Amino acid sequence: QDSSLELLAPHLVPAVSPVGRRRSRIAMARAGRGAVAAFAAGLLWRCAADGVAPIRLVSIGDLHGDFDHAMAMLRAAGLAEAAEDDTVDGDPPYARYRGVRWTGGNATLVQTGDLVDRGTFARDLYALFQELRRQAPLSGGRVINLLGNHELMMLMHDLRYVSKADYKNFGGAEKRREAFEPDGAIGKQLLGEFQAAALVGDTVLVHAGLLPEDAAKGIDALNERARKTLETVARHGRYGGQSREDGKLLGATGPFWVRRLADKAEHSVCPILEETLHLVGARRMVVGHTQVEEGRVRPRCGGRLLMADTIISQDGYPMCWRGDASDGCVGSMSFVEVRGSEAFAKLVEPDGEGWRVAQETPLPTPPAPGPAESRLEM
Repeated sequence: QDSSLELLAPHLVPAVSPVGRRRSRIAMARAGRGAVAAFAAGLLWRCAADGVAPIRLVSIGDLHGDFDHAMAMLRAAGLAEAAEDDTVDGDPPYARYRGVRWTGGNATLVQTGDLVDRGTFARDLYALFQELRRQAPLSGGRVINLLGNHELMMLMHDLRYVSKADYKNFGGAEKRREAFEPDGAIGKQLLGEFQAAALVGDTVLVHAGLLPEDAAKGIDALNERARKTLETVARHGRYGGQSREDGKLLGATGPFWVRRLADKAEHSVCPILEETLHLVGARRMVVGHTQVEEGRVRPRCGGRLLMADTIISQDGYPMCWRGDASDGCVGSMSFVEVRGSEAFAKLVEPDGEGWRVAQETPLPTPPAPGPAESRLEM
């Protein structure tokens, strides 16, 4: 526990005012051994809310049922290792998930949505990330799961992209339906633990994109509005019982579906992006959803937007993993890492029997955010 504090303190104490530093030292001195790590973790997230970047942020995009690639990326990023856990119990037994151990220390991991659909092992992925969310705070870290449009589709009973193998791994269509009900094993996670967006330091993360009208009241307000709207969706299905405004939140221009920032000409979308970033006090936005056909993280607007859906899922998109781009797409296991003010694209490739980061590419660093109308927390 104390070693975690020693790692955190040099980074955290300078980030607060002199009075804050004195109070921090007094609190550290008075804290019992069991309270030290909790204090350090709390200080870390308070700094993040004030716009001070945490020590390390890793963002992983759409996984679409590919458990093996998810674990490969987590291992290569130094965030998690597979661990046999006798307490892991599923009905039916999980096909891939056997347990996991968080190894990321005080890092922040944000998965930007779409664990489900197209591929085979969504059920295993939800179990994996649920356990990572539990374990990470014990080391001063945090794991944040964002809602993607495919999570939204599950709550709305839109099953058009569910694979036959996925149904089988749930134990059949009925057990799968029960899992995504509001009180089901996965439905409870989506409604109670997943978020629409997250602000970590000066990086805002969202599944598809965030327009000014949805950012105007802040990230906290957006997350609360999305939670209430999704509860209505889970009860009624589709858009029954919602206001026109809430229906728009879940529609084509909302944070789960919008593609404008990713696929329109930069001269028309960069001003919109800059307005959103100003509203939330962020330097950059990281998104998934819109695939990058070349399989590499794509910066837009001078690095203010990072498109990170590099078609990670070989299970869901085998045609993009043939290596010849014959289908017009190339998949890769790439993720975004933010350290301080700088962001990097990291490419994961096989290394003997394991996996490693084979390439690290610096991404453009946009200017620091100006004064925002409100500082926001995840």
